[in-house]
Amino acid sequence: MKSSEIRDKYLRFFESKGHKILPGSSLVPEDPTVLLTLAGMLQFKPVFLGQEKPKHKRAATVQKCIRTNDIDQVGKTSRHQTFFEMLGNFSFGDYFKREAIAFAWKLMTEVFQIDPARLSIAIYEKDDEAFDIWNKEIGLAKEKIFRLDEDNNFWAAGPTGPCGPCSEIYYDMGQEHGCGKPGCQPGCDCDRFLEVWNLVFIQYDRNAKGELIPLKQKGIDTGMGLERIASVLQGVDSNFKTDLFIPLIDKIKTLTKQQVLSSVSLNIVADHVRAAANLIADGVAPENVGRGYILRRLIRRAIHHGILLGINGPFLSLLSQEVVQDMGSVYAVLKQKEKLIQEVIKTEEQHFLSTLEMGLQLFKQVVAESQKNKVIPGEKAFKLHDTYGFPIELTKEMAAEQGLNVDDAGFEKCMEEQKEKGRSAGVAGDKQALAHLNLEGISQTKFEGYEKTEIETKVAAVFPEQKFVVLEKTPFYPEQGGQAGDSGILRLKEKEVKVLDALTTAQGIIVHKVEDASSFKVKDKVIAVIDLAKRQATALHHTATHLLHKALQEVLGGHAKQAGSYVGPDKLRFDFTHFSAMKPDEILTVEKIVNQKIKQGLKVETLQKSYDEALQMGATALFGEKYGDKVRVLKIGDYSLELCGGTHAKACKDILFFKIISEGAVGSGIRRIEALAGETAKAYLVHQAKSLREEVHELVRKYKMQQLIIESLGGKQFTETDIFEIEVTELERIGHCIDGQDVENVDKFFAHFKGRIDWMKERISKAEKEINSLRLKNIQSEALSFAAEIKEKNSVKILLKEFSEYSIEMLRTISDVVQNQVKSCVIVLASVVNGKVRFLITVTPDLIPKGCSAKKIADVFGAVVGGKGGGKDLKVEGGANDPSKIQEAFSKVWDTCV
Repeated sequence: MKSSEIRDKYLRFFESKGHKILPGSSLVPEDPTVLLTLAGMLQFKPVFLGQEKPKHKRAATVQKCIRTNDIDQVGKTSRHQTFFEMLGNFSFGDYFKREAIAFAWKLMTEVFQIDPARLSIAIYEKDDEAFDIWNKEIGLAKEKIFRLDEDNNFWAAGPTGPCGPCSEIYYDMGQEHGCGKPGCQPGCDCDRFLEVWNLVFIQYDRNAKGELIPLKQKGIDTGMGLERIASVLQGVDSNFKTDLFIPLIDKIKTLTKQQVLSSVSLNIVADHVRAAANLIADGVAPENVGRGYILRRLIRRAIHHGILLGINGPFLSLLSQEVVQDMGSVYAVLKQKEKLIQEVIKTEEQHFLSTLEMGLQLFKQVVAESQKNKVIPGEKAFKLHDTYGFPIELTKEMAAEQGLNVDDAGFEKCMEEQKEKGRSAGVAGDKQALAHLNLEGISQTKFEGYEKTEIETKVAAVFPEQKFVVLEKTPFYPEQGGQAGDSGILRLKEKEVKVLDALTTAQGIIVHKVEDASSFKVKDKVIAVIDLAKRQATALHHTATHLLHKALQEVLGGHAKQAGSYVGPDKLRFDFTHFSAMKPDEILTVEKIVNQKIKQGLKVETLQKSYDEALQMGATALFGEKYGDKVRVLKIGDYSLELCGGTHAKACKDILFFKIISEGAVGSGIRRIEALAGETAKAYLVHQAKSLREEVHELVRKYKMQQLIIESLGGKQFTETDIFEIEVTELERIGHCIDGQDVENVDKFFAHFKGRIDWMKERISKAEKEINSLRLKNIQSEALSFAAEIKEKNSVKILLKEFSEYSIEMLRTISDVVQNQVKSCVIVLASVVNGKVRFLITVTPDLIPKGCSAKKIADVFGAVVGGKGGGKDLKVEGGANDPSKIQEAFSKVWDTCV
């Protein structure tokens, strides 16, 4: 039975039993406390926890899952994968054990037609109810039912909350796959008994005392591994021999010329590329933390095993195409994101391969040095990680292949030292000083800056040497979460002292950097006033980052997630995960979306919620950030909902304008946008408009001058002069659009005038060609008079002449005309164009036997003017840098060339 049939039969069976067939969820779960989707029940976790009411009483799904807790076993055993598909059926307060067990047995023995003699059951040791159902109702012999302890057969969502016993269905692979021990039975670590299906009976609520309280609404959560049931139904002894893996493994074999291939490495590469492709499709990017680190680790581990298979160079991006082909009909997102998957994997491969060879050389050296103690020092493992991009797990695996261990404690010590250096390096001066302050006995500062911009307060501590002042309460927002700290003043009686910055400690103590702290004493009453203009400009940029984040995900995809930010009064900087430069039209679309939201005037709200309430609302939390029990939720209309502790605009209309000024790379898979908002953006646009006007004015001036030159040369003027004048007048309208906050028309005007500038440059280029053409015609008649300037030396006629702004083409025309007229001569012509020298030297063929050579003359001429040329004895063309030496060079040629 093909895997596609298994999925279909499973879903159709449960549909016939009244289950709603629901789509599986993303590998990136909505719950930010969970790294990756581990099981089919995760999307229903709020239902099982009683936080949401179920939309359906019964459901069935096929769920993509990622688990890396057993990654060391992947490829080595027949049944472990990092990526797998879980078939699941669920009951939310509807049917319970009896029906769940009956459904499972019927599907296994009648639909899948598995021999009941090959099936065994494991139950929780205290679950007599399940035992009786299996034994008395299903008719399974007692010898086929095994009681296992809580560690094996009892599920819990956490230390407290919903939980319940399990029933597991095992398939007997046969004695030849067993360990041979007398007590071998379901639950044994050997390969004989394959756990195929786990039925979880959620029937208790465990309280803080550990007591199990029966639930009023019981639930069913089951999970069957598709790969495992496929191995049973396809009659093979390994998941990797099923149709889910064989096409991919066959493809891997075509990439190597080795005759003997490690099945372990083949399995690992196949598993990891499936996992990587699906993770990327669901928006995960390679990073050094969180789920991005798991993706990076999988890709780099696969590269290592590809090398062991004899595959050289990038290959995983090629294999990802096979994954899309094999699985795209089931998971459409793979086809939708195929190009992205290939780009991400290829970029990561190239990045790792660029340092891999040097890293392997170091690894070989370290292995040789570590043979005596059989332990790779932590600092060496850290260097492999830090300099050459080796995940520590990969180093451990490679070390194990050589019979070595890794000093984990030493590695962690180096990691912590690097983090400390990073903290110190990233925080100059004031922040370093802050880290060494004695703040013992000082209470956490009460921040009142969300509601107030000026308050009366008392001094809690003074550090004159560092110019720091701590207040009991403050309106000054400290630098944190990417937002710049406030500045302002502290009024002490009749004196005002500038506050240059506000910083915070890990204990929540806000420290004010002041111009002079000598006037302050503990308990002094002061008036703290923030710089409102700076605060408002910063708040606008901060709100704009949230709009930008959402717009990037709309345009680029869900993988575009925040990876760092800075918001200040001058600009915003936003780092995000993406793997190639944004296309110009993508940048314009993102900018347009943000400006549309600004124009719509969406309401901006900050809500105080518990962390769980915020998640239930659908608020996005940054993975890896630590949040307290109470959080601030930033709600921008119905468009954006994120956790954020910063200060923000009251409404989107206050942002006025949003303008992206740059987009570029800051690391592997990380892009950076810099943008402006509010009056800062408006000032930028005004400056841009002014620059456009100046450029147009200069182009008009140049074009008019060209028309005069064309007329003076006897040509006919072009007809676009008046149109150019109109362009200048029309350009003034950009200013009116900026003043009127007409964002859409501002963009249209800029796009229009940039196009018109290109058009004007094209016309100027055309006029320049016309001028050159007219000059060439005039030069032909002009050149006839140059014969009179020829001088003679040793019976050789020589013309030495300097010009201004004559092109090399004009010099060639002059030389041709003079040679045709004189027949025998040496011609040295030089022209100064834009401050540089262009020269042409020609010699008629009859003078070559007399020792005249254009090459020799060019050497003499070029040595004086600081240049050189290229050519042969008859003609040399060249350039030089010193126009002031042309006449001196002519004299040198006259003295030496004949």
